[in-house]
Amino acid sequence: MACLQHPDRDQPVYLMAHHTVGRRQGVADTRITLPEISGIHAAIQWTGSHWIIRDISRNGTWVNGQQLIPAKNQQLQIGDRITFGRATNPVWKVENLDAPENLLIDIHSGEATSLESYHLLPDEHDPIASLHFNPVNGVWIYELLDGSENSSTARVVRHGDRIDCARHSWELFLGNSQSTTTELSFKNLCVSDFRLRFSVSHHEEHIQLQLARDDMRLDLPARTHNYLLLYLARARIRDIQRGIDHADQGWIPADLATRELGITVNHLNTQIFRARKQIADSLPDAIDTSRLVERRSYEMRLGCYLLDIFKGSQKEELEASTGEYQIADVETV
Repeated sequence: MACLQHPDRDQPVYLMAHHTVGRRQGVADTRITLPEISGIHAAIQWTGSHWIIRDISRNGTWVNGQQLIPAKNQQLQIGDRITFGRATNPVWKVENLDAPENLLIDIHSGEATSLESYHLLPDEHDPIASLHFNPVNGVWIYELLDGSENSSTARVVRHGDRIDCARHSWELFLGNSQSTTTELSFKNLCVSDFRLRFSVSHHEEHIQLQLARDDMRLDLPARTHNYLLLYLARARIRDIQRGIDHADQGWIPADLATRELGITVNHLNTQIFRARKQIADSLPDAIDTSRLVERRSYEMRLGCYLLDIFKGSQKEELEASTGEYQIADVETV
């Protein structure tokens, strides 16, 4: 977490990949209101391997007492002491020069937590919301589940926004430009572009999941939430084989799901978040995993439609006359 420390501030100033210092409100990332400070006074930038500082002001910038040559880059080192506008102005000390990160900064304590591409809030143990990056639109989405309707509300959040969740409050700090790390070979892919293969034990105590696309194979370990995905996959396969329109396939009332799975609404919500996170953590960041489980008021469905279910080496098939699943007589190769 690259940062500067000012003697008059309790909390460090974290650096964005391209960070500006100046007097102009709403433009400079770090604002200094002294009269000798230019609107945009200096720029601090991550090059991909190190940090540089560049003076673009009228009155100058100093590093360790030496005035910078205007518009010329200088590499920063940990412990460097920076002053803006005058050599005698308050010193900003370089505390950390790690690569820029996206952070959640606690409003009350100032503690900073690294932000994952799919982040559970307030924590992974009892999540009621998620904060995740949508690579298709290039935006961060905050999604909070409404337990009363078992539906979700999602909104776009931006750098500097305040996020409140379960008596916790954070400031969203987007220091790392996600677009610079996007893997072009996966750009515009969604989790629904992958085939999901469920490998189910005889009594369904263990369910493993594989995601496949072209030559890519990703095996995920058995998890409790895989049974929820299996339940939703069976509903979607059933509707596909009945010829139901794509937009209407696989929708299950949430209250029916909780009854048939024998879990509470809160447990259901937790499993949805954990399933999304497991797959998001396993796939490249450029792939949109937010639609693994889709939701609308009182209903949910599996967002994927390329689905196979196997018990051992035998594929599970839907019996048209009963609507029940049976093991195919012929082993698949």
